[in-house]
Amino acid sequence: MTGADREPSGDRATEVRRRLRELDPARVGFLGVLSAPGYLFESLKFMRPLALCFLAFFWVWIGPLVDYALARRADGPAEPTDWIHMGDGREWLVAYLSIPLAVLNPLAMVQDLFQLAGSAVAIVRYRGSIPASPRSAYRLPVAGTWTVVNGSTEKDHSHSWFPANQRYAYDLVVTDDDGRTRPEGTDPATADYYCYDEPVLAPADGVVVDALDTDLEPARAGGFAHPLKRDIRGNYVTIQHGPEEYSCLAHLVPGSVAASPGERVARGQPVGRVGHSGNSSEPHLHCQFQDHPVFEMAAGHPPLFENVTVESPWTDDAAGASAAGPDGERPPDDATTITAGQRVTSRADEGPEDDVDGATTAGREAVAAAERAAFGVAVGGVVAFAAGLAVPRIAVGIGLAGLAVVGLAIRVLAGTDRVRRPGGLGAPLGLGLVAALWTVGPATVRSPAGLVLAGFAVYTLVATVDRYRLKRAFGTGETARESRRRAGSNA
Repeated sequence: MTGADREPSGDRATEVRRRLRELDPARVGFLGVLSAPGYLFESLKFMRPLALCFLAFFWVWIGPLVDYALARRADGPAEPTDWIHMGDGREWLVAYLSIPLAVLNPLAMVQDLFQLAGSAVAIVRYRGSIPASPRSAYRLPVAGTWTVVNGSTEKDHSHSWFPANQRYAYDLVVTDDDGRTRPEGTDPATADYYCYDEPVLAPADGVVVDALDTDLEPARAGGFAHPLKRDIRGNYVTIQHGPEEYSCLAHLVPGSVAASPGERVARGQPVGRVGHSGNSSEPHLHCQFQDHPVFEMAAGHPPLFENVTVESPWTDDAAGASAAGPDGERPPDDATTITAGQRVTSRADEGPEDDVDGATTAGREAVAAAERAAFGVAVGGVVAFAAGLAVPRIAVGIGLAGLAVVGLAIRVLAGTDRVRRPGGLGAPLGLGLVAALWTVGPATVRSPAGLVLAGFAVYTLVATVDRYRLKRAFGTGETARESRRRAGSNA
């Protein structure tokens, strides 16, 4: 099919798709904040109905379904990703029926809340303007030819313009010539997808600062995500590449994480395998580059990729529209941005060898434990609120204590040969604290909303300390290249 054949259709369905993308109804949800004064001051109670605006945030889940329905009514392909086939209507239905299960998971719910609130903190950190220019070039975190199914430096095709941490994230899959992610006519078994269990590679030299290797993965995909996930990223690896540069590689196969926190990794080194854990409708690799070690508090930054060949099936243009950065500037030679709908192939990696020699994650176990404890307090607040609607206070406290014991057991039974998340004992301890407060504490501290807010406040504070501590540790450390240069000059 030629580029002319792929020109966007001018029919009504296509126009509605474009208008909805431009309007982004989810933005109306921010007006819900204006209802807060109505709950604080009786004289302003007329502002309370504005809380209904928060319902607009559901567009994040409803929008893709509407887009799918409109795409089926369109005369022909109209978006760069329309050539990619990721499931039929039945699989979309499964994906949306899975959403209530995810919402009922308090771990995922609190992480989503922290992610939204943390994005607001990140925007304040940059005084309302998150940097849009690429700051570093990386290699693709995969080998061979992959398809960018989601993500761009441009808002129209970005992974998620909000929350801010995922603004410049990418979802990568492997497709066949027909744009399918698994053989046609096969059942959606997780292992049957082309990209499943493929190696995930470090995009640059760095130090692993965070990882999870024990989250659950369903045996089937086709829109189904595991309802008992412990993290919306599933299994993941976070690597520090510079004072304020981190990569997060997510949805990995359980037990595949090949680097522990504190371990130095080289550019192109395998660190895991592509899986279907966390918030995932089918096996894929989620990768994002961010300014913070803590996922929920980060601001994303757009990456450049080196040693990559780009083809755009949508336009039959090898360079596509991504040769220039989001500010219109040309990237360095042999480095480019990528965008949804493109096929990208990693060429022979001849990137610079610059092993990180001075960076350190010493002490992060204690800091991460404080972060996880604050997270556990917020989870306890959510569980206490929901359970308190149906059972007595003492029963709520006992239930929270039981969850804390289960969390500790999971940590202990994970096995010493598995990669352990730093501070993993913190969340059960946070739950245990809430259980104690709920059982024997004074009534003044038994406020679910207060616990969630307190948990987020402590989480933000500790995460900020964590960021500056790692920034300083990395910034004062010499790289191997600098050490060799200094040694040579002193010879």
